[in-house]
Amino acid sequence: MKTITCKQLGGNCEQKLSAFTWDAMLKVMTKHVMEKHSKDLAKKLERIQKEDPEKWAREMKPKWDTAPEQGATD
Repeated sequence: MKTITCKQLGGNCEQKLSAFTWDAMLKVMTKHVMEKHSKDLAKKLERIQKEDPEKWAREMKPKWDTAPEQGATD
């Protein structure tokens, strides 16, 4: 499992988000933004995704890839 902050993924808070895979992290991030942030931020991130879905992933996935794996005791 890896943990990364909302801010590291383009959001605006330091909430730690955890998942086992990149695809799972996308779902965790989407849920977090929809539940915890303003509709303006959600719309902004949605617009970025629609304009160039690959650009966001190219910028954010390397951050996920380099995040350390957490052990069972972390």
